[in-house]
Amino acid sequence: MLRPVVFAASAAIACIIQAADAADWLQFGFDPAHSGRNPDETQLGAANVSNLRLRYSVALPGTAPGAPVLLGSVPLAGGVRDVLYLTLENGTLLALDAATGATLWSRYPASSNACALPTADDQCTTASSPAIDPNRQFVYGYALDGFVHKYTVADGTEITTGGWPQLATLKPELEQVSSALAIATARNGNSYLYVVHSGPAWLPDDSGDYQGHVTAINLGTGTQVVFNAVCSDAGNVHFVKNDPNPPITQTPDCPQQQMNAPNDPGPMPTGDAGIWGRAGVTYDAGTDRIFLSTGNGVYDANNGGHNWSDSVIALPAALDAAMTQPADSYTPVNYVNLMYYDLDLGSTSITIVPAPPGSMLPNIGAQSGKDGNVRLLDLNDLSGMRQPGYTGGELYVGSVPQGNEVKTQPLVWIDPNNGLSMLIIVNAFGVSASQVTTNAQRHFPALIQSGSPNWINTGTQVYGSATSAGGTSPVLVDGVLYYAGSSGVTALDPRTGATLWNDASMGAADATTPSSFRKQSVIVANNRLFIADNHGTLWVYQGDAVFANGFE
Repeated sequence: MLRPVVFAASAAIACIIQAADAADWLQFGFDPAHSGRNPDETQLGAANVSNLRLRYSVALPGTAPGAPVLLGSVPLAGGVRDVLYLTLENGTLLALDAATGATLWSRYPASSNACALPTADDQCTTASSPAIDPNRQFVYGYALDGFVHKYTVADGTEITTGGWPQLATLKPELEQVSSALAIATARNGNSYLYVVHSGPAWLPDDSGDYQGHVTAINLGTGTQVVFNAVCSDAGNVHFVKNDPNPPITQTPDCPQQQMNAPNDPGPMPTGDAGIWGRAGVTYDAGTDRIFLSTGNGVYDANNGGHNWSDSVIALPAALDAAMTQPADSYTPVNYVNLMYYDLDLGSTSITIVPAPPGSMLPNIGAQSGKDGNVRLLDLNDLSGMRQPGYTGGELYVGSVPQGNEVKTQPLVWIDPNNGLSMLIIVNAFGVSASQVTTNAQRHFPALIQSGSPNWINTGTQVYGSATSAGGTSPVLVDGVLYYAGSSGVTALDPRTGATLWNDASMGAADATTPSSFRKQSVIVANNRLFIADNHGTLWVYQGDAVFANGFE
């Protein structure tokens, strides 16, 4: 009679310990810098990653194009559970039991806007990822009505006071949110949610009446400020739809940008500085600034204009007042070439890079793009001119080791054996790691790429431009590098690039079938790996556990 009692007590104690140790993954890339590094995971590492097994897969009610987020130990009616949150491409926010995949609740905001109706053209979509409030009480999701909505984490009750839901765009059918929502706590102690917009992916030639912009929402006060990457002189304003252009009414307007391309008879539409890198806004604690990278369009700020396309823009993290130009900016000298040939600088967001030993510059960022280059920038002085509106000034520029454009979010791994920083990039052509070092002459950071990086894994080409080794934005947890791609889900040794584990349960790419993943990426926490694919399925893997039969 004592054995069942002892077993029940032991199980209860194990449950309490699991709840106490449960970690969170609150936004894309784990933290406000989107580092991709989870320092809280200690159960799953290099020693046992080969034992990862598929725990379950579950069909979602739609495709989740972005990354999930996770909140551990959420008090629910049936007990304490880990909860996984995903945004579907139709704007639905979905909450799942992380242990089983069972749906706990879903929210699809009602709206009279055509983009938010179930019968709307399926071109009205979002690739956004949700974000969880640092206070662990609320989760935020972007819906196709043009608003960011706020829900309680346990039961999805929507908050409709204090300025919520918050307006993010007045033309949601033309301004897509294809980046993750981001949250940072600024040096003043206030937390801010940031949502960025780009153009509609379903319209060709970067056409469409959109303006890349960021909306910063003070989570304490519910107030918001908008910075527009084109027509920034308009200040804190959401632009209206230009139909006709200029509009009949006197509401705010920003004309669509046009370019005269070589060998073309007349002006053609170009981008309007869309912000579509996976991470959206990156927060750097060293400068207390947010950084956003813009896509194709007109850049004329070097001539007194107010258009900041193909640029890295720095803004105060505490964006509580209107601004007509950024606090700082970086624009490549070949910005015209980037515009003509659709080589968006902002195809990825900036990556925070720890300053290498001997560097005279403490705050470094890496910016890659569709031109296949990596640029290292001084985050305290992006152009080297101590003010915005200048071109050039990068500390280093070199090609991506494996070649091809970058549309994923790189990360930096610091080797605990020697303290060296490695910039790791995954794209469709493979995976590479390059050491961040210091230029001996100028004491500025650079990458070691003398003929080859520290390691490169390109695999075998199997479908179009993709390779079996290429894939999505990586994450790094307890000394293991994870990513998803045309070979399924893979774990590598970040020191050598050697494969530690791979699973292709969701289907590997072959000569006729593309990868199962697009913008999705992996998260790893609490001895589990989560990834949603491009076919509406969630895949969950679990490592070794004391209770292998699923006891929680």
